[in-house]
Amino acid sequence: MIRYGLKLWSNNVGIFADARAAHAKGAFDFIELYYNPDVPVSEADTMLLKGVPVTIHATHTDNFHKFILNEKELLIWREIVALADFLGSHAIIVHPGRAHTMESFRKNLALIDDPRILIENMATFDMQEYPMFATTLDDLGKIRTVKPMCLDFEKAVKAARYLNIDYKKYIEDALKKLQPKYFHISGGDPETAIDEHRDLAGCGIDFKWVKEKILEIPGEIDLVFETPKKDGIKNDLQNMAYFRSL
Repeated sequence: MIRYGLKLWSNNVGIFADARAAHAKGAFDFIELYYNPDVPVSEADTMLLKGVPVTIHATHTDNFHKFILNEKELLIWREIVALADFLGSHAIIVHPGRAHTMESFRKNLALIDDPRILIENMATFDMQEYPMFATTLDDLGKIRTVKPMCLDFEKAVKAARYLNIDYKKYIEDALKKLQPKYFHISGGDPETAIDEHRDLAGCGIDFKWVKEKILEIPGEIDLVFETPKKDGIKNDLQNMAYFRSL
């Protein structure tokens, strides 16, 4: 069974109330909240989400994007953990950074280790066209021995394009090797290896096939829609409706 997730940023406080109301009406099942350390969020603001199931996405600004963690990043990490504790989050999604080796990745991971961490796979290039770690199935398999995974379908398609692998084969192999139960979904051009986060409809990725693969997974799975913000949460809900219709 698919649990539908709405993606919000901690600085999206202006739509927290709308998101809470939509959740109460059954529009989606949970929220994934990205923590933006550059915009302080008050306890009063986060109280608007109290009682709604919320997972946390760690920031990927500054050295978190590189996943090279110094004292500044460790202070931010403590804020992320405090937010996850306050909202009762069962998962904290973490990006594995740029151009690491497994050794350097594990060294930095050890600085923030938490049982709720899920590591997200990466597109070959980020939106600034820098090469990323955790794109090959070999690297992902090694990471899976350390932490469970969040599989991002759009990023998987992008990685497959760069590696010259059919994206359906890449995704099937990733599902078998990584055994994920938590997913991200968004649209993107399957002919480019650069991360995009577009709307699902008309982008060229076979999302009907993706849905079929998801439904083969036993039990509950979490699926977060990382689609563009337009008119509050309206566009997110439209993307969810499109996926439900497939």
